[in-house]
Amino acid sequence: MNLKAWLVLGLAGSFAAGWAGAAEIPRPEHPRPDQFRPAWQNLNGAWEFQADPGNVGLRQAWYEHARFQEQIQVPYPIESELSGLLRANPPKVNWYRLRFVPDPAVLSAPRQLLHFGAVDFIATVWLNGRKLDDHIGGYTPFVFEVSGTLKPGENILVVRVLDTRARSQVRGKQTWNEKPGGILYTGVTGIWQTVWLEGVGRSYIVVYKVDFDRTQNQVRLAVGVLGPSEGLALVAEVEPEGSAYKERHGPVPLQPGGAKIIWTEAGPKLWSPESPSLYSLSLILQNDRGEVVDRVEGYFGLRTIEAHDGKVLLNGKEFYQKLLLDQGYYPGGWYTAATDDDFRRDLETYKLMGFNGLRKHQKIEDPRFLYWCDRLGLVVWEEMPSMNHWLVRWNTKPAKARFQAEWEAVLARDYNHPSIIAWTIFNENWGIREARYRSSTLPWARELVRRTRELGGNRLVVDNSGGFHFDTDLFDFHQYLPHVEMTRELYPLFTELPVGDDWPLGKRLNQLRRKLLTFRPLRFGARYQGQPLLVSEYGGFGFYRSQDKSLLDNYREYTEAIGEFPRIVGYCYTQPYDVEQEQNGLMTFDRKPKVPVEEIRAINEAVGKGR
Repeated sequence: MNLKAWLVLGLAGSFAAGWAGAAEIPRPEHPRPDQFRPAWQNLNGAWEFQADPGNVGLRQAWYEHARFQEQIQVPYPIESELSGLLRANPPKVNWYRLRFVPDPAVLSAPRQLLHFGAVDFIATVWLNGRKLDDHIGGYTPFVFEVSGTLKPGENILVVRVLDTRARSQVRGKQTWNEKPGGILYTGVTGIWQTVWLEGVGRSYIVVYKVDFDRTQNQVRLAVGVLGPSEGLALVAEVEPEGSAYKERHGPVPLQPGGAKIIWTEAGPKLWSPESPSLYSLSLILQNDRGEVVDRVEGYFGLRTIEAHDGKVLLNGKEFYQKLLLDQGYYPGGWYTAATDDDFRRDLETYKLMGFNGLRKHQKIEDPRFLYWCDRLGLVVWEEMPSMNHWLVRWNTKPAKARFQAEWEAVLARDYNHPSIIAWTIFNENWGIREARYRSSTLPWARELVRRTRELGGNRLVVDNSGGFHFDTDLFDFHQYLPHVEMTRELYPLFTELPVGDDWPLGKRLNQLRRKLLTFRPLRFGARYQGQPLLVSEYGGFGFYRSQDKSLLDNYREYTEAIGEFPRIVGYCYTQPYDVEQEQNGLMTFDRKPKVPVEEIRAINEAVGKGR
């Protein structure tokens, strides 16, 4: 079965899950195309809701009994129009409750799981009066086993959400003030990704990782399993999308914790923006009688990415990146796209404009978005949202531990997306500016880089995009200059920088820094190691000061100026669409192009041509 077919079956499974009027369920599609089981139930829709400005709900045991006065449409955040509430400044504490009847297919499975895609910021969950646990972090998924607690008939699911304005909280571009301003936007509170139930086996697959060695055309599959392993084996069925044949690998006896399967893929179909080839994957746990204990449907792509001799190589070939700074805000749903088609339409428009990727800025996006990047062929720089803006110091161990735990959960969730070619840990010194002053922060930041390389698979690592680089695979920098001629003064500072230099400190640099730069691109004591150079933020016309010319003329002149420097191997334009007060998109917030799409495409196709 190819990838498209099992996705259709996945949707059919959700419709067959006993929902009346399933077409009206917000975001009805399966939330994880990379980990699909047919026994699942979408819990999105109308939930009871109650704000708790006095924070009395715990003391009064609202999880057991209380009358919630309002409704909210899950999975849209409280601040969004589609939530039905549209509250820009909700109180810190809010409660959700859902009364539901489990689907028989889920209940009949040996074990049941309750999944949350993302809840901002601290979620406490009860099912039928039993506290399941707390989860901290607004961008990562969490799951509870509810076997024995989930029951036939009516069940009651309660979620208490605590969200603060603390600047030690991972918040990305969400403002910590009452009103948005500058480059910060209205905040996000509560459930903002799909909630669902899933039926699994007594032993079941919890994670898999696919790695590819292009030198040997070798695919390495590692699978993690929970539950008893004795007498079980793993089988992997692999089918290139659009192919008429399926390869079967295994069975491989299960070891405690999982199994590994390695095979050679003769004539592999490599993933790239020009040819986003994917393989469908079926992972089957079976017992010694050949009976299926658990089965997961997923997919993967085969590609390599590396930095070599000042260039970025995708599948061994030079790759010139033409990116957009995508911040992930959507009409109606704010952090949550109104429909899955909204993701697809945005990405199809980017491709029509001649871009081959995006830098997902200060947000960990819905897995469905990344699925469409995989399917349509756009590369992604995935970036951890910052804890705070760079003006405020924080140096607490709990804040750093929360940040690191959430980032490592992101690396685990998104490991298999071939579209992700770079992990970005920090942005413009936000949250680590104190590394210049305090000895405790820089070692922690270096450890995060090391852990990202260890856990992140075949990706490049950006330590601090546009900030003080200290250990990076890509030497990127940001600029918003009022005249294109200033860029021609700035770029030689990068393109003429010798390997091993710690940054020239002569009179010319100091003059230009005062004129052009807000900070130096290398942390004091760091050395340039010959990494590829990229302009990973520029433009912003309509918000940042620029030449008194049309949007199209400014885009053409600033972008062509980048193309004049052969050592610069890519760019990222700010931004595809307007967001609140930041009216600097190539499109309006409701995705109406401000300039002809084909003219943007022509400019992009001309820059970097022949590389």
